[in-house]
Amino acid sequence: MEFCMEITLTDKAIKQFDQIFAKNSDPDALLKIGVRNGGCSGMSYTIDLVKAVDGDVLTKEMGNFKLVVEVEHEQFIKGLVLDYNDSILNSGFRFSNPQALETCGCGSSFSIKKSEEN
Repeated sequence: MEFCMEITLTDKAIKQFDQIFAKNSDPDALLKIGVRNGGCSGMSYTIDLVKAVDGDVLTKEMGNFKLVVEVEHEQFIKGLVLDYNDSILNSGFRFSNPQALETCGCGSSFSIKKSEEN
Protein backbone atom coordinates (compact mmCIF):
# COMPACT_ATOMS: atom_id res chain seq x y z
CA MET A 1 0.00 0.00 0.00
CA GLU A 2 1.34 3.46 -0.83
CA PHE A 3 0.48 6.85 0.65
CA CYS A 4 1.79 10.40 0.40
CA MET A 5 3.98 11.82 3.14
CA GLU A 6 4.90 15.16 4.68
CA ILE A 7 8.68 15.18 4.27
CA THR A 8 10.63 17.79 2.35
CA LEU A 9 14.05 17.45 0.76
CA THR A 10 15.77 20.71 -0.12
CA ASP A 11 17.24 21.22 -3.59
CA LYS A 12 20.74 20.59 -2.18
CA ALA A 13 19.62 17.29 -0.58
CA ILE A 14 17.94 16.16 -3.82
CA LYS A 15 21.07 17.04 -5.79
CA GLN A 16 23.22 15.01 -3.38
CA PHE A 17 20.87 12.01 -3.55
CA ASP A 18 20.79 12.29 -7.36
CA GLN A 19 24.59 11.94 -7.31
CA ILE A 20 24.35 8.94 -4.96
CA PHE A 21 21.76 7.25 -7.17
CA ALA A 22 23.83 8.00 -10.30
CA LYS A 23 26.77 6.09 -8.73
CA ASN A 24 24.48 3.22 -7.69
CA SER A 25 24.08 0.68 -10.48
CA ASP A 26 20.66 -0.58 -9.30
CA PRO A 27 17.84 1.19 -11.18
CA ASP A 28 15.27 -0.22 -8.71
CA ALA A 29 16.92 1.29 -5.62
CA LEU A 30 14.75 3.34 -3.28
CA LEU A 31 15.72 5.96 -0.71
CA LYS A 32 14.38 4.85 2.67
CA ILE A 33 14.26 7.34 5.55
CA GLY A 34 13.29 6.21 9.03
CA VAL A 35 14.16 6.18 12.71
CA ARG A 36 15.57 3.78 15.26
CA ASN A 37 15.95 3.85 19.02
CA GLY A 38 19.35 5.13 20.07
CA GLY A 39 21.56 8.15 19.96
CA CYS A 40 22.21 10.66 22.70
CA SER A 41 18.68 12.14 22.53
CA GLY A 42 16.66 8.91 22.26
CA MET A 43 16.02 8.31 18.55
CA SER A 44 18.28 8.45 15.50
CA TYR A 45 17.47 9.03 11.85
CA THR A 46 18.25 6.36 9.28
CA ILE A 47 18.93 6.82 5.56
CA ASP A 48 19.36 3.72 3.40
CA LEU A 49 19.29 2.69 -0.23
CA VAL A 50 17.08 -0.38 -0.45
CA LYS A 51 15.87 -2.64 -3.24
CA ALA A 52 12.39 -3.24 -1.79
CA VAL A 53 10.33 -2.63 1.35
CA ASP A 54 7.82 -4.89 3.03
CA GLY A 55 4.61 -3.71 4.62
CA ASP A 56 2.84 -0.38 4.40
CA VAL A 57 5.00 2.50 3.23
CA LEU A 58 4.57 6.15 2.41
CA THR A 59 6.09 7.16 -0.92
CA LYS A 60 7.10 10.36 -2.63
CA GLU A 61 8.56 10.75 -6.11
CA MET A 62 11.62 12.96 -5.95
CA GLY A 63 12.38 13.30 -9.65
CA ASN A 64 15.07 10.71 -10.36
CA PHE A 65 14.33 8.55 -7.31
CA LYS A 66 11.57 7.45 -4.99
CA LEU A 67 11.55 8.21 -1.25
CA VAL A 68 9.91 5.66 1.07
CA VAL A 69 9.07 5.72 4.78
CA GLU A 70 7.53 2.90 6.77
CA VAL A 71 4.07 3.93 8.00
CA GLU A 72 5.01 3.34 11.66
CA HIS A 73 7.92 5.81 11.36
CA GLU A 74 5.84 8.66 9.94
CA GLN A 75 4.60 9.82 13.34
CA PHE A 76 8.21 10.58 14.34
CA ILE A 77 9.30 12.43 11.18
CA LYS A 78 6.12 14.08 9.91
CA GLY A 79 7.11 17.54 8.68
CA LEU A 80 10.83 16.67 8.49
CA VAL A 81 13.00 18.86 6.26
CA LEU A 82 16.19 17.19 5.06
CA ASP A 83 18.94 19.48 3.80
CA TYR A 84 22.52 18.93 2.67
CA ASN A 85 25.43 21.10 3.81
CA ASP A 86 28.32 20.99 1.35
CA SER A 87 30.86 23.07 3.26
CA ILE A 88 34.42 21.76 3.33
CA LEU A 89 34.62 21.32 7.10
CA ASN A 90 31.07 20.25 7.91
CA SER A 91 29.42 18.51 4.96
CA GLY A 92 26.53 16.10 5.40
CA PHE A 93 22.78 15.79 5.69
CA ARG A 94 20.96 18.02 8.19
CA PHE A 95 17.61 17.11 9.70
CA SER A 96 15.07 19.71 10.82
CA ASN A 97 12.18 18.00 12.60
CA PRO A 98 9.33 20.21 13.89
CA GLN A 99 8.31 17.44 16.28
CA ALA A 100 11.71 17.22 18.01
CA LEU A 101 11.69 18.45 21.60
CA GLU A 102 15.44 17.91 21.93
CA THR A 103 18.17 17.42 19.36
CA CYS A 104 21.73 16.35 20.05
CA GLY A 105 24.66 18.56 19.09
CA CYS A 106 25.36 16.65 15.87
CA GLY A 107 21.68 16.83 14.82
CA SER A 108 21.29 13.13 14.04
CA SER A 109 19.34 12.13 17.14
CA PHE A 110 16.26 13.61 18.75
CA SER A 111 13.42 13.04 21.19
CA ILE A 112 9.71 13.75 20.78
CA LYS A 113 6.62 13.82 22.97
CA LYS A 114 5.31 10.47 24.14
CA SER A 115 2.65 9.04 21.77
CA GLU A 116 -0.12 9.74 24.34
CA GLU A 117 0.62 13.46 23.98
CA ASN A 118 0.80 13.57 20.16
